[in-house]
Amino acid sequence: MLLGLDLGTTNVKAALADDAGHLLRLGSAAAPLLPLAGGGVEQDLEEIWAATRAAIRQATSGHDTAGVRAVGISSQGGALQLLDEHGQPLGRVVSWLDDRGRRDDERLTDELGQAWFRQRIGHGRSGLAIGQLLRLRREHPSWLTPAQQVGFVGDCIVERLCGRAAHDATSCGLTLLYNPGLRSYDPEVLARLGLREAQLPALLSPRVVAGALRSEVASQTGLPADIPVSPAIHDQYAAALGTGVVNAGEVMFGAGTAWVLLVVMERLAEPVIDEAFVCNHPVEGLHGQIISLRNGGSAVSWAKKLLGLDAQPGFDLDAALASVKPGCDGVACWPFLAAYGAAGVPAETGGRLVGLQLSHTPAHVLRAVVEGLAYELNRHLDFLRQARVSAQKLVMSGGAASSRVTPEIVADVTGLPVECANVAEASVVGAVVLARALVEPGRNLKDLALEIVPAPRVVRPGESVSFYQAKYREYVESLHALG
Repeated sequence: MLLGLDLGTTNVKAALADDAGHLLRLGSAAAPLLPLAGGGVEQDLEEIWAATRAAIRQATSGHDTAGVRAVGISSQGGALQLLDEHGQPLGRVVSWLDDRGRRDDERLTDELGQAWFRQRIGHGRSGLAIGQLLRLRREHPSWLTPAQQVGFVGDCIVERLCGRAAHDATSCGLTLLYNPGLRSYDPEVLARLGLREAQLPALLSPRVVAGALRSEVASQTGLPADIPVSPAIHDQYAAALGTGVVNAGEVMFGAGTAWVLLVVMERLAEPVIDEAFVCNHPVEGLHGQIISLRNGGSAVSWAKKLLGLDAQPGFDLDAALASVKPGCDGVACWPFLAAYGAAGVPAETGGRLVGLQLSHTPAHVLRAVVEGLAYELNRHLDFLRQARVSAQKLVMSGGAASSRVTPEIVADVTGLPVECANVAEASVVGAVVLARALVEPGRNLKDLALEIVPAPRVVRPGESVSFYQAKYREYVESLHALG
């Protein structure tokens, strides 16, 4: 058997699988976010560690764990944890959602220029760990001495499991301390931060064993001692493994709280937009770029709450969407509801509903929001097209992948077939793929992923493609009017 762990932003998930990688049982435990004044968002590493052990016990309950052969790790990216000289936490985890480093990032970007960042770290500006480390060095100068360590959630949990803090290029890339061209921590970025590489987690291939499960952890979880543990990989790339997005030209479309694209490329290239994150794919020889739309399922949830539908028992979102014809009888939406708008539009751009009349119903508003999100998705695909990156197919994961109507709208707006992943928890399935790779070192990671992933449900563009192409042009022109 195999065990996969996904250290998510608010929950830790564990999956027990058979030797072929097919899921037997899932476990989950919460690790809450702690909002602070001034844009701060933190977590407690001890709570994440407790949730990890609880999720493992839940996933293995009722099974003979003596047959578990390896543990694979997927993790949220860029969640920073400083450690003292004994490896104990200094303060709490600074979440990737934390905004307190933004002013430091803006100052450094202005000083060095966006081209400097694009060429070195595959992102168009300073962000994530860079600004937070600058802030923490200023606010807590005693926390970043040469004897202390800089960790992140994934590698910190790997260290507690096997005694060695380790992550791969995908996890490191989402800290913005990584140079994908050098395939290592960027020396100039570290020099700017006053850090030595020895203070950071080991950077390993996902095929390399980080260490053996410690006997103390084995007794706490019921797993066998000394089984191999993988380094942590970023959860979006784990989801790519878990959905079989392992070939150049494929785009994974995560339809969660924020809609996120991960495009697989055969060459390393500068980010197609400054907001993209360039990295090396876990499959050797491939590369990837992650682009967040910043808006997504959160916009649909907002609309349901605004309309009083979130508290309505048995409300069927698919039925509501299907009850309205394409174009929503004139209602249109700009779905810019998250902070900082979206790529290619002014930061202050807010959401907008236009064309409302007395004859419109809540279903019209809901469908307009989903159509607006699909237009935004296609606008981001246009960024790829303009950079001569061909998207040959979309693989949709996340909650909306199980919808009947949303994938149809996406297929019609983009003109691309949409493969809806039949995987409930793609990132934890990707972690299972990693675990299997540790016990089958002679196998190609791509082949292992494709063997495990179940066949998707394919939704092809339908009769509304021409209509939606015209509506999409209207949408883009309305944004151009902003300048």
